[in-house]
Amino acid sequence: MRTRLRLAVLGAITAAAISGCARPDAGVVRGKGLAAATLSADAQAAVYGAAVRGAFDPDPSLSLLLDARLLPRTIGLDTAGRLSDSVAAAMRRRGITRGSCEPALGTKGVPLCKADLPGYIVRFSPVFALGPDSVQVYVYVQKYDVPGGEPSQTLRFERAYQVVHRGDDWTAVREGRVPKEARGEGKATP
Repeated sequence: MRTRLRLAVLGAITAAAISGCARPDAGVVRGKGLAAATLSADAQAAVYGAAVRGAFDPDPSLSLLLDARLLPRTIGLDTAGRLSDSVAAAMRRRGITRGSCEPALGTKGVPLCKADLPGYIVRFSPVFALGPDSVQVYVYVQKYDVPGGEPSQTLRFERAYQVVHRGDDWTAVREGRVPKEARGEGKATP
């Protein structure tokens, strides 16, 4: 199942890279053909929490900081709006993130963030509706260091998650790797 989502994401990126502007959705690599879901701030935070649990093993020592800039639907990492303050607050209440950090776009190396511990910055796409109880979301992750701490190796990745509503919570049921071409790092090959 993960392979299908991974192939769908890769296919969308490759098609966008070679297609030009003939179609209105040309260049769309995140949420292609999907509309943004209408969710409460708490539900949206729960979806993002499910994606984080898909990307990381649960560990109380894990330090995640929120980059509130939304990922664009198109190739690259330009800003496409911001998460609302209510969603960011719900993520902190749920223990998903411990604070925030917004490194300059295009920063080389590992960004520095003011935090107690080194860890990872998480940045999300809008939540896209797949059905009445199923959504898709993209999460971009990058390692950060703290001032005065040991420098670490650069680590960046992006994943796509299909998340379903089960009972009172949301659960990631499929994961797809998003190639670095979606971030504008390298060229998609036909």
